[in-house]
Amino acid sequence: MDYAILDIETTGGKFNEESLIEIAIYRFNGEKITDTFISLVNPEKDIHFYVQKLTGISKKMVKTAPKFYELAKRIVEITDDTILVGHNISFDYRIIRSEFSRLGYDFKRATLDTITLSRTLIPGLASYSLGNLCNSLGIPVTDRHRAHGDARATVKLFQLLLDKDSQKNIIVTSIKHTNYSSLNKKILSLIEKLPLETGVFYFHDKTGKIIYIDESVNISTKASQILTSKSKKSRKIQESTEEVNVELTGNEIIAKIKAYNENKINQPLYSPIREIHSEIYGIFLKNNPTVFFIDFINSKNKKYALLTFTSLNKAKEILIYLEEKIKGGGDVLTELKFKTEKHILLADKGRKLGENSFLLFEDGCVKGYGYYTLHSQIKNVEQVKKIMIPAVVNHAILLKIRNNFFTNKKFKKIILS
Repeated sequence: MDYAILDIETTGGKFNEESLIEIAIYRFNGEKITDTFISLVNPEKDIHFYVQKLTGISKKMVKTAPKFYELAKRIVEITDDTILVGHNISFDYRIIRSEFSRLGYDFKRATLDTITLSRTLIPGLASYSLGNLCNSLGIPVTDRHRAHGDARATVKLFQLLLDKDSQKNIIVTSIKHTNYSSLNKKILSLIEKLPLETGVFYFHDKTGKIIYIDESVNISTKASQILTSKSKKSRKIQESTEEVNVELTGNEIIAKIKAYNENKINQPLYSPIREIHSEIYGIFLKNNPTVFFIDFINSKNKKYALLTFTSLNKAKEILIYLEEKIKGGGDVLTELKFKTEKHILLADKGRKLGENSFLLFEDGCVKGYGYYTLHSQIKNVEQVKKIMIPAVVNHAILLKIRNNFFTNKKFKKIILS
């Protein structure tokens, strides 16, 4: 699903007499920006004094800029087959449609408003203006009140909203606007575009309803297997699927948490196809809370495992480590259950360079996950919870988290105030 996230600046003046003086559009596929268009526009009229003061755009600056008719084709191209997204999109859409109308062209696109989405997905804030929202959520904004700066901030806000939209209402609404060709051709074309990256994928029926949610460290491989498998369940999924969407997570743990929670929330028609787990050894606790032992994992005892391993040597190595910590007076069980402090953040790599992901533990329980680019976004619990997506985990996911922290050292531990 592609979105055209935009912002404009206008001359100001009477209603329906405003003209564009700047436009910025970022084509966004849900994970990254795929195309960009930014330009000043010559309105061929005066710019209101207030607008000049607010934006810094003067009549002299736009004098040599292209007129709207010179930009119209590019605007049509970059927004083709997209949903227009903006902060107070009704204003931007009205102005752009008015500009096209003067050229005799009926410009029509579906729209989504980030103000409305923010009120639903991030309730309780004092203000939903773009500036205040970004300040509250720790989203960096440069060139405020210029189209390119505000549009770029809206991209980051929209990405956060997509993350928080556990019920997938944004995507479902978007799919309803999409026109479909042959089902088989559509599936084949989607398979070709699936990323070889870690994340969650969603199969939708013709109404946009989610019928299957799953995760993988290689979305392309796993989704393609389901869409080409000859098993009875896979064939039923294939027959009902008319669209596939993906959301990259940057790492396996968040992919598993995200898929687990969104399956519980959305209750898709088909449950995830079970994986064959490679872990065959586990560390367990005897009745004595300081005595640990290694045993083979089976369906009955796995729920009691504290850690799991693919090799016996690794299990023995960690067992020796735990025993040495106990001898030194360490409270290993409290540490394994993330109860050493009230609030613990486990940080890992994010979805792109410069971004980090996090898991929030409160009294040993996972409360949610999220992403951050600035340390100021995680300076305290209150700030973390503003950008966090609430979530719960099952024992299998908790084992994965423990393994990544205690044995693979993938997480960085941060104590929150």
